[in-house]
Amino acid sequence: MLKREPADRYDFAAYRKRLKLKKIQRIILTILSLVIILVVLVIGIYLYRNYDMDNLAQNLTGQQANTGTVQSNGFPVSLNGEVPQDLIAVGNSLVLQTQDEVIFVDSGGSTQHTFTHRYTNPVLKADGSRLLTYDRGGYSYRIDSSSGLNYSGRTEATLITGAISSRGSYALAVAENRSAGSVIVRSRSNEIILEWLSASDQIVDLAFSDNGSELAVACVGFEENRLVSKVYIFDVSSSTTAETAEQAVLTFENALPLALDYKSDGNIHLICDTFVGVINSSYEASTVSFSNSVYRYYFTSSDTILLTTDVSAVSFTLTSIDRQGNKEDVQIRGGGNDIAVDDRGNIYLLERTSIQRFNSSLELLEEISVDSSIFSIATLNNTLYLLSDSQLARLSDLEASRAAETEG
Repeated sequence: MLKREPADRYDFAAYRKRLKLKKIQRIILTILSLVIILVVLVIGIYLYRNYDMDNLAQNLTGQQANTGTVQSNGFPVSLNGEVPQDLIAVGNSLVLQTQDEVIFVDSGGSTQHTFTHRYTNPVLKADGSRLLTYDRGGYSYRIDSSSGLNYSGRTEATLITGAISSRGSYALAVAENRSAGSVIVRSRSNEIILEWLSASDQIVDLAFSDNGSELAVACVGFEENRLVSKVYIFDVSSSTTAETAEQAVLTFENALPLALDYKSDGNIHLICDTFVGVINSSYEASTVSFSNSVYRYYFTSSDTILLTTDVSAVSFTLTSIDRQGNKEDVQIRGGGNDIAVDDRGNIYLLERTSIQRFNSSLELLEEISVDSSIFSIATLNNTLYLLSDSQLARLSDLEASRAAETEG
């Protein structure tokens, strides 16, 4: 019977082969690890530069962040411990800005959505039911509605101004190192519609048309040692180049632009330091002059309301300019801390201890006594809301409370 030869315990060729294989495996694992680290690093840098990291988790999950300190189920809304700063209407909601938070409140006084912004210089811009909040001079911005966060992001350069349209598209203007600034317009789904670079004119304000198909950009610069304001008008109904999108450029000499607004008929109002520029739908420009300096202003879908004053802030004038540029004004006593206009055209002027109500023809209808702590007002569904250091309340509730105290 044949005997089987014992196996060689020291097969050096196989041993070297195994060592070589292990070495190759270690090299592959090292390369894969480096690739993974590099990918994570690139993703981290991208997310940091393009998203507000404080809101990224909320942005990805679509969660509503009702974790703020202000939680209410009705009016008045208590603001104890808060530092309220501003009040505006957005869609069917009131939006209250405090030092640290932005709060959506419905017409019944119930909190809908709250977020902490952590912005140094927050600015609120609204159209329809969506709110654009950006950090002027910073990099972060976000878009919210009463149901929660829609999107948050970061820009590569510092933010100058922004705007949002009724269709959900939005525009941001940023400072540039090699030019005066640039504007980027994105769709509701965050796709780029337009990119425009301003070589020498400083960008001041942006405004979308009522249907969101046009964007107006207000700029200021110097030409032959003269101060010149310009309004660039772009078609942003679809993605295109700046050259193709540009519809018109309107120039206003010896003017410092302050704010820009589209009216419902397509006309544009540009508030400057000494006049309001009116641009019609055929891109023809005219001006409406006013005396003194702009103290407050308020835009509606049809009119521009101005409160102007002299250098000493003694004489005040309330001015209303309609779509076509027709002007009415009235001298008022005292000053004005805020302006609001309801859907019926009533104009409310908040003074130190009273609110004056004017009709659309600037006829004084009534004067209502209010507490001196009230510093901001807003209208929603033809109801006037009052913001003080301690609460957000409805005027009708305060009047009813005073009437009950009088009867008592």
